[in-house]
Amino acid sequence: GRCDYIRLLVNWCLCDWHQLGFDPSVRYCEGERGNGHWEIDVPQMATGDAGMESAGSRYETQTYTITGACVAADHLFGRHTRCFVATPKQSTGNQGKVLIKDSWSYLGRHQVQERSGELGEIAFLTKIGQMVDEHPEFAGTVPRLEDGGIVRLDVNGQLAIDSVETVLGDLCRHLPKHSSDYAYTHVRLAMTPVGTRLRELRSVAELVVVISDALQAHKAVLDHCQILHRDISENNIMFTRSSNNIHGMLIDFDNAVDANAARNRSGPVCTGTLPFMSVNNLRKAKVARTAVDDMESILYLLIWLGVWGITTEHRKQTHDKETQLIEWNMDVGMAIRNKRLTMSSESNLKDLLNDFYTPPVSELGSTLQAEDNGIVADYKALKHIIEAMRKMIFDNPNVPGNAKGTKIRVGNTKAPAETGRHDNANTVLQAIELILPGKENKPEPVDSFEERADLEIARRIHEDVVGLLRACADQIRYMS
Repeated sequence: GRCDYIRLLVNWCLCDWHQLGFDPSVRYCEGERGNGHWEIDVPQMATGDAGMESAGSRYETQTYTITGACVAADHLFGRHTRCFVATPKQSTGNQGKVLIKDSWSYLGRHQVQERSGELGEIAFLTKIGQMVDEHPEFAGTVPRLEDGGIVRLDVNGQLAIDSVETVLGDLCRHLPKHSSDYAYTHVRLAMTPVGTRLRELRSVAELVVVISDALQAHKAVLDHCQILHRDISENNIMFTRSSNNIHGMLIDFDNAVDANAARNRSGPVCTGTLPFMSVNNLRKAKVARTAVDDMESILYLLIWLGVWGITTEHRKQTHDKETQLIEWNMDVGMAIRNKRLTMSSESNLKDLLNDFYTPPVSELGSTLQAEDNGIVADYKALKHIIEAMRKMIFDNPNVPGNAKGTKIRVGNTKAPAETGRHDNANTVLQAIELILPGKENKPEPVDSFEERADLEIARRIHEDVVGLLRACADQIRYMS
C-alpha cells in the first residue's frame, strides 16, 4: 500500500500540466484596485461541424466574462458539470447574458476522430435551434446554442482534444478493450436564455405553468426533431420571468437520444436521475424507451415537489421529514417496488399524497387560515392534477387493457443483481408457474410497461398528459 502511494506521488510529479487538470481556457484576470474577474473561452460554432475536427478548420473561441456560478461540480465521479452565468467579454451589463455549461460528456472516441454519428448535446441543440426558427412559438422553452464545441488544449505544442484519452495517453492501451471510461470528452456550451431553478418559484400555480411549457417543448422536440429527452428531473426544468409573465424551459439534452435509435436499441439502458426515473428505466427493461417514460418522470417530479415543498421557504420546513418518498432516492430495488405499489391504484397514491406539504399551524394560526391564504388549497389542486396524471399513464381508458396497471414480467429485467431486489410476490409467482403442469399452454405473462412502449399507445398517453397540463396552465393564465 505504501509503495503504491509513493508510486502515485512520483507519477503526479512527472505528469504534464494538462494531465493534472490545468485548464488555461479558464483564467483569473487581475483588475484595478484588486477587482479581478474570471474569463472562460468557449469554442465557436464556426469551427468544423458543431465543434468537431474537420479538414482545414481552425479552432477559434469566444471569450466570456463570468458573472456568477450556478452549478458546482461537487462530485468526484460523473460528468463534472459546472454552469456559469457570463457575458461576452466586449459587452457590458446584462447585454448578451448566456449560460455556459462545462462538462465531460460521453462521446464515443470514433465520433470525435472519424466524425461518425452525432456529437451528443451539441448536435441535438443545433437541430432544436432549427426547429425554433421554423416554429418561433417555442422560443424560450428550449435552450438556444450560441457557441459550443469540444475544448482543445495545447499539448506539447500541438492542439489536442481535451479528453480522458488525451489525459491518460499511453495508459489507454492498458484499459479493457470495451471500456467506456476513456470516452468522456470535455465539452463547453454557451446557451440562451438564462433560466432560474424551480426552487425559486412562488406558488403551485407558477409550477403548473412552468411544467406545462416544458411538456409542450418536450412534445415539439419529439415531434419535429425526433429527439427523446430521457432525463426529466428537478434540475432540468427551469423558468424565466419577465414582468408578470413566467415561462418554463426544458434543458440538458446530454442524455437525449434519437427517438428512432431508442426504439431500435435492444440492450438495457438506464439513464436519468434516480428519484424521477420511470420503472422501465430503473429495472433496465429490454423494451424501448418512449415519451411515456418521460411522462412518468414528470409525474414523479410533481409528487416530489409536492411532498418536499415547491418554494425555498416550504423546503426549509420539510428537510427532516419522514416519508416513504425517501425510498425513491436510496435504492433501485426499493424505488421500483414503491413506485409500482404507489401507482397500482388510486388509493395507494392517496396514501403518498397525504405526505404533501402543509404549512405549520403556528405559522398561520389555524388550518382554516391556511385555506384562506391559499397554500393548502394550492397543494390540494396539485394533488388532483397528479391523480389525473396517474390515471392517464397507468389506467388510461383509451389504451388496451394489457397496457394498464403496473404488472411486470420478472424475466424481462436485466438481472436481479443489477436492478436491485425484485418484488417477492412476482418472484414466487414465476417459480410456481415453472413447476405447474401445462405451463406451455399458458399465455405469456403480461408486462403492462412493455405494452405501453407501443408507439401508438405512447403517443396517446403523451398527448393526454401534455393536454391536461396545458388546460390547467391556460386556466391559470386566464385567471391571473
